[in-house]
Amino acid sequence: MSNQLSPEPTLKRNFISSLLIISAVIGISEALVMLLLDALRPWLILLTPMQNAALDAMLLTSLSTPLLWRLALKPLVKRIANEQARSADQVRLNSELRTAQFNTILDTFPSAIITIDKTGIVQRFNKAAERVFGYSIGEIAGQNISCLMPSAIAAQHDGYLQRYLNTQESTILGNRREVEGQRKNGDTFPALLRVNSMKIDGDLFFFGVIDDISETKTLQAQLVQAQKLEAIGQLASGVAHEINTPIQYIGDNLSALHDNVADIIVYQQALHDLADESLKPQLAALAEKYDLAFILEDSPKAIQQAQEGVERVAEIVKAMKTFSHIEQNQNKQLIDLHEAIKSALTISRNSYKYIAEIETDFCSDVGMIECYANELNQVFLNLLINAAHAIEEKRDGMGLIRISTRNVDNMVEILIQDSGAGIPADIQEKVFNLFFTTKEVGKGTGQGLSLSHSIVVEKHCGKLFFESSVGVGTTFHIQLPLNREDRH
Repeated sequence: MSNQLSPEPTLKRNFISSLLIISAVIGISEALVMLLLDALRPWLILLTPMQNAALDAMLLTSLSTPLLWRLALKPLVKRIANEQARSADQVRLNSELRTAQFNTILDTFPSAIITIDKTGIVQRFNKAAERVFGYSIGEIAGQNISCLMPSAIAAQHDGYLQRYLNTQESTILGNRREVEGQRKNGDTFPALLRVNSMKIDGDLFFFGVIDDISETKTLQAQLVQAQKLEAIGQLASGVAHEINTPIQYIGDNLSALHDNVADIIVYQQALHDLADESLKPQLAALAEKYDLAFILEDSPKAIQQAQEGVERVAEIVKAMKTFSHIEQNQNKQLIDLHEAIKSALTISRNSYKYIAEIETDFCSDVGMIECYANELNQVFLNLLINAAHAIEEKRDGMGLIRISTRNVDNMVEILIQDSGAGIPADIQEKVFNLFFTTKEVGKGTGQGLSLSHSIVVEKHCGKLFFESSVGVGTTFHIQLPLNREDRH
């Protein structure tokens, strides 16, 4: 009775033990054996006790021939191994695909994105960062992030980073702030930066999103300059208008006074001629008492000098009205180029009158030009003041500023030449950079030449360049197209 109740469990137990033994002999893992059992389990249940016994006997007999089992199980083992390999490959491919997609997103992102580890070493550098800073990923990977900062900021960065690691307190993480970056060529530029931290597999990293705002700063500076010019222009226009009327009647009165003094001189001479000889000593004594001879000699000279002063004021008023004239519609207009240059010379006279002589060589073929008059006047003013400062910097007595005009192909060219200190070769390429200046504090903001370049090149589609020799001087070339068609 017991033989009928127990054969199936016994046979299955023998079958399983046989498989495990075989697996140990031929090197099949126990996990594969269990997979094989799962595959054969439905079939084993259907076998009769006798069939189970026969199968068990066959398996036990095959222990002496493990090669036969190896050959029998090899296709199954290979198939399972291949499936496992394919699954691992698929996981790896999916991971690589996600990484590639993520990298593509980063590289198409318009902002520079940089990732560093907790020691400040660059780990990731997207395409926008390469464009902004001028480094390739191969050049910057493994370098300290401080190489992307001006020296004054770079010297403090590692301290900031270490302090955060020690205290876990930061005032900049997650906040957007304005900073200065440094390109590969050494140029600095304004940027907006936002830094955040992240952990990957337990390691701490920081990533920064950086936007180069040089163009925005330029536009802001131009807007501020335009607003200042507009305010100054309105003030100058009002002052010029208010001065113009009193200057006119002062001039008219001086002319009348000049004529009156001339009549008095004639009258005095006639009185002297008509006087009796006995009265002449008395007249002479009175004339000497009141210094009449000096008055009659000096008064015409004083009146003449006053008239010259009035004419000078009238000239300045005219220059102010010309220079401050603002077209509200901001369209191009025809102006007399030479009159515009003369107005700029008049306005800037105080900056050069004690340090430089002025020479002009105006080409008669150059007359009216079409331009944005207000902005072009600002260019002339900036270059004249820079010329005066260059001569003053040289400290070699009275210098020379020479302005000339000429036609070149289909362009009019204005040359502003000075005998100043010149521009060193190592900084010549930076002259037109916004906020770059070699002048002492209070004498320059680094905006004048940058704005002048923008006005001439971008707004007028012209050219602005220079030639300079240290100790000899500098010549700025302004070339403006004569074609009046608006090419914007």
